[in-house]
Amino acid sequence: MTKLLASVTGPEEAEIALSGGADIIDLKDPAQGALGAVTPEVLAATIAAVAGRRSVSAVAGDLPMQPDVVTRAVLERKDADFVKIGLFPAERGERLAVIEALGEVARDIRLVAVFFADGEPDFELLEPLAKAGFHGAMIDTMGKGAGGLLTRLPFHALARFVERARDLKLMTGLAGSLEAADVPRLAVLKPDYLGFRGALTGGRRDDAVDPGNVRRLAALIAANAVSEAAEGALSNGVGERGMPAEGQGLGALDRILVKDFVLDLEIGAYGHERSRKQKVRFSVDAAIARIDTRNDDIGEVYSYDLIIDAVRALAERGHTDLVETLALDLARTVLSDRRVFEVSVRVEKLELGPGAVGIEIRRRRADFIG
Repeated sequence: MTKLLASVTGPEEAEIALSGGADIIDLKDPAQGALGAVTPEVLAATIAAVAGRRSVSAVAGDLPMQPDVVTRAVLERKDADFVKIGLFPAERGERLAVIEALGEVARDIRLVAVFFADGEPDFELLEPLAKAGFHGAMIDTMGKGAGGLLTRLPFHALARFVERARDLKLMTGLAGSLEAADVPRLAVLKPDYLGFRGALTGGRRDDAVDPGNVRRLAALIAANAVSEAAEGALSNGVGERGMPAEGQGLGALDRILVKDFVLDLEIGAYGHERSRKQKVRFSVDAAIARIDTRNDDIGEVYSYDLIIDAVRALAERGHTDLVETLALDLARTVLSDRRVFEVSVRVEKLELGPGAVGIEIRRRRADFIG
C-alpha cells in the first residue's frame, strides 16, 4: 500500500503533517538544497514530538560523494528511523565508494539512497545498494523550479526503477515537485511511498505546511492505492460498487477517450518487420461510473493520462509479434483499475496497405479472471 511521505522542517510542521494523515515524517531544510539537512537538535526535537506515532526519516544533506563525509553525516542522524543519502552527480566509482563505505553502517541504520532524475541517475547502482544492505531507494529531483518528476523521466523508466528495486527487496519511493494530479499516475506503479513538500505548502517549498493540503493528499493516495488483497478481491468481482450487471446499464456510464494516439513500435511477425519500428495507432474507450459534477476531486476520476502511460509502457517493452497481443495487454492494464468497468481498444498498423490494418476488442474485468 503506497504511503504519504511529508517533508517537514521541524516539530511544529511534523505535528501538522501527523494530524493530516502523513505516514512518514521526513526532516529536511528546503533552504539548504534538494536534500538540505536540519540540525541534529531539530531532528532530536522532532523525533521527541512524533514520539513513535510515525516513522521519521532524515536527509543527510547535499554532500559531495566522499565516503568519510557522507558516513559522518549519516552517523549524526542515526536516531532517525531512516536516513536518506543523495547519490549526487559524480563519477560512478565515487558513488560506488560511498555505497560500499556505508555497508557497515547499514547493519544498524536503515539507509535509503536517493537518485536524482535531473542529476545523472545510474540505476545500475541498485544492485550494489542491495548488496551493501541499504533498506531502500527512491527518485527525487535536484532542481525544484523546472518541472516535476514526470517531466524529467518518462513513465516507463519510473516503472522499471520501481520494479527492479522491488525485485531486490528495496523499499521504493518517488518524489520531486509532485502535485496532486501525479498521484493517480504514480500510484499505478505501487511504490512504497510518494514524497511531497511543495504540494503540502501550496507551492512554495519554504512556506509552512498546510493541514488541508496534507489531508487532501493523504485521501488521494488512499483512494488510489490498492493493496494486494484488495486487488485480488476486485479481480474476483468483490466490492465493485456501481458495476452494472452483465449486459445491463453500460450505456449509462461515462467514457474516457484516447483517440488516434500514434507511436513508433517494434511490431510484426514477418522477417521484414524485425529490427525496425513502424507507426501504430491506438484508440481507447474506457467506461467509468458517471462523474459527479459536484465533485471536483481528481482522485475520484479516472484520468486519460493513465491510458496514455499504459500505451507508452507497451511501446517501450520491445518487439511484439501481434497487434492482438498489444490490444489484450492494454485492455488488461486499463481494467486493472477498479474505476474502469469496460474498455474498447483499437490497435492499427499504419504502414501496411493503403490505409490501416488492425484489431478492435471490447473487454470487461471478468474476461481476465482465471
